[in-house]
Amino acid sequence: MLQQSERLKEKYLFDLAFKLGKTKKQKLSSKYFLVYYLLSRRETRKGLPKCGFVVGLRVDKRATKRNLYKRRMREAYKLAKRKLTIIDNTKLFALICIANPEIKDASFSEIKDTMEKLLTRVVVGNS
Repeated sequence: MLQQSERLKEKYLFDLAFKLGKTKKQKLSSKYFLVYYLLSRRETRKGLPKCGFVVGLRVDKRATKRNLYKRRMREAYKLAKRKLTIIDNTKLFALICIANPEIKDASFSEIKDTMEKLLTRVVVGNS
């Protein structure tokens, strides 16, 4: 479970990240999921970004399976942010990770590696 300060719960932030991700190309995609990100207006921002995970009905109709994929994505994010110590002082404000249907066939190590690559691209590209 993510810490309370790291959870993206506000609807307006979800909407803003989706909107800017589509219009300003603030998104990255991979085989297993799509990442929308929202940048802060300040030069550097203290603290970790807020993060939300979405697994839709098109991935799997069973809630237990969707929750499994969310847990895997959350854990992969936690492990990736430990490796990326510079994620703490970037302009990154919010992340939304949306699962693709291909995540059903992925192992945890593949999800973890993909998450690390995408987070590295987001952080290094926007530092």
